[in-house]
Amino acid sequence: MAIKFIVDSMCDTNSDILNRYDFDILPFPVTLDNKTYFDGINITPEMVVDFVNNNSKLFPKTAQIQPLDITNTIEKHLKNGDDVIYLVLSSKLSGTYQTARLLAQDLLEQYPDRKVAIVDSLSATTGSALILYQGLKLNKLNRPYEEIVETMTFLAHHAQIFFMVGDIKWLAQGGRISRNAAMLGDMLKIVPILYFKDGEILVYEKIRGQKKALKTLFAIVEEKMTNREQVLGMIQSTALDLQDRAKKYFEKELGIKNFLLPEKAGSTLTVHIGTNCLGIMFFDQLPDNYVNVIP
Repeated sequence: MAIKFIVDSMCDTNSDILNRYDFDILPFPVTLDNKTYFDGINITPEMVVDFVNNNSKLFPKTAQIQPLDITNTIEKHLKNGDDVIYLVLSSKLSGTYQTARLLAQDLLEQYPDRKVAIVDSLSATTGSALILYQGLKLNKLNRPYEEIVETMTFLAHHAQIFFMVGDIKWLAQGGRISRNAAMLGDMLKIVPILYFKDGEILVYEKIRGQKKALKTLFAIVEEKMTNREQVLGMIQSTALDLQDRAKKYFEKELGIKNFLLPEKAGSTLTVHIGTNCLGIMFFDQLPDNYVNVIP
């Protein structure tokens, strides 16, 4: 009997973790015009950006993970006598969490000797990956199933996620703000800083100018990351230079030693945040069994 982990494609990890650990990634569907692709399988972030740049009246759409994919992935592990932990994109951003819970209940009736935990990450992207990573490390240390689920759930409630939006007009194209607000914001060089609160994305602050916004982002991390003996996560969408600057700052000024840096944002995330965007993720409180190593 083993513990098997499942995440979705809004959990952005990197090649080091993918090569070292065994877990399933369920793809979110992404539709461009009338054709549906699957994140991480047959669509790239570049395809999303090209579509938006070449279609002023159309915008990509995302949908819940297909229920059959969830059922089949969980069941293949239960059939093998393994227990399952499925870390799902925040329930405030997708109905996948509720769907997965219902499907898991049905499967447990068929496999009553097995365990299935559906954990609401209340997060996305590298925030979810930081939670997953702790679960994977604890499993490597042969910690019990219940401890791993409890720790991942605890971390989900203490994840801090902040995003610096690079292209405010992208938010308007996606219907997240009005076009008039985007036009005014673009003229004034407004850079919104978004954050997760109880799993929901809200505006934290609006800053004039990218340079000042980046300094504000650094100050937020410095204020809220009280325990710096942890892995700090970042994600960038066509903003590798910003991520490099942030990493150097956190190494020098905050003494951060360990980072989780995905190579780039996934296609689903790109639909929602656009280009030239930088996200930073960490925890405001750590459990006693936290493992501060990478990978």
